[in-house]
Amino acid sequence: MKFKLEKPVVIKLLIIGALLIIAPYAVPFSIEFVLMADIMGLEALVLFLIYQSRHAITALGVKLVEWRSHAAVVTMLLASAYIFQPKVFFTHTLGSSLLMVFACSFGLALALWVPAFYLSAAGLA
Repeated sequence: MKFKLEKPVVIKLLIIGALLIIAPYAVPFSIEFVLMADIMGLEALVLFLIYQSRHAITALGVKLVEWRSHAAVVTMLLASAYIFQPKVFFTHTLGSSLLMVFACSFGLALALWVPAFYLSAAGLA
């Protein structure tokens, strides 16, 4: 009996191999996962993974809400910093842009920002 490796067979073998590789990390019950792959077939296994992924999606949603709240706090903290006040920010931006155009020195343009960084760091600490 000849066994031909046709495209659908190769795809199924690769999917099963990938599922077996991620099984110990993605599913806390990896032995049942492997048994289900062997007994029930690939289609049922994929449906089972989709069903079990709802917990991961819920956890991801909680992490996303937490990340958004942290990002809002950091944004509010940075908005109150000395360096982001419009008068300071626009004058330093204009000065560093002019230094870049006329002196062609990136280091000199950054040196213009050092006092503003220093004053902002004192306010954030």
